[in-house]
Amino acid sequence: MSAKVSTSRFLDLPTSIREKIYAYLLLPHPEEDVTTINYTLNWLYLDKPSNTTFAGSTQIDLCSCPREDIHYDDSPHDSHIYTRYKCIGPDIHFTSPRNGLWVLQTAHGQFNILRPASADELKLRPTSAILQVSKQIYSEALPFLYRDRDFFFLTGPCPRGRYQAYATLQWLGRLSERARANVEILTLLVQTYEEDCNVADVEGAYVELAEYIVDSLPGFKWLCIDVWDEKVYGAASVFSTLFEEERMGVVARKRWQGFEAEVFVSKESFLGSFEEEEE
Repeated sequence: MSAKVSTSRFLDLPTSIREKIYAYLLLPHPEEDVTTINYTLNWLYLDKPSNTTFAGSTQIDLCSCPREDIHYDDSPHDSHIYTRYKCIGPDIHFTSPRNGLWVLQTAHGQFNILRPASADELKLRPTSAILQVSKQIYSEALPFLYRDRDFFFLTGPCPRGRYQAYATLQWLGRLSERARANVEILTLLVQTYEEDCNVADVEGAYVELAEYIVDSLPGFKWLCIDVWDEKVYGAASVFSTLFEEERMGVVARKRWQGFEAEVFVSKESFLGSFEEEEE
């Protein structure tokens, strides 16, 4: 039997049956808590970005990116101190699970403890082969690959910070419009070095991500934040903008509360939780 005949017979099935097949193949497995996506940071302009000083807010790295706000006497690429939101940030490269998948064992500030995904965990990953069968099947099945799936982005240590929210934003921006429309859940780690070595710069990254979610993810439902560090938690208050859309909410799990889930469906209750932390 030819592939064309097999495809034709599959498409002859009622839509409801085809959708059940797509759901079986592509929706998250009940035992799959998050879908981890690994990424790497490629610093094009930083001098020795792989150093291990981890100096926090006093971290100093020389950068040779072109800056319009700096007057250069000699070369336009003379070094200056790297400043986030003024200098060119890292390129983000997303790696395929086929090349190995690392998952989170324990969050730990500067150095998260990662481990290779087990064979059983890899089996829980969706198989997207059905999307390659035909244009019609691709169009019908694509939403099922993203619905109900909690995407979580993970990389190794970097003294400048792991730029997790930034990587999340970059990944979303590379999806097709139809794929983005079906992204419903994202998870972030909220802790020192997860976004930036300078806690003061974390809020800006969260603002950018929150604005993108509101403007570009029409099907979005839940942002999950796993909070390991009280010092960084305050920056997450900017996610209150998500409540401008009634369909969106935030789930917060805090280390000092045993990671018991707090579900917020209103701006007032969400911001009120930050006031309670300050008392």
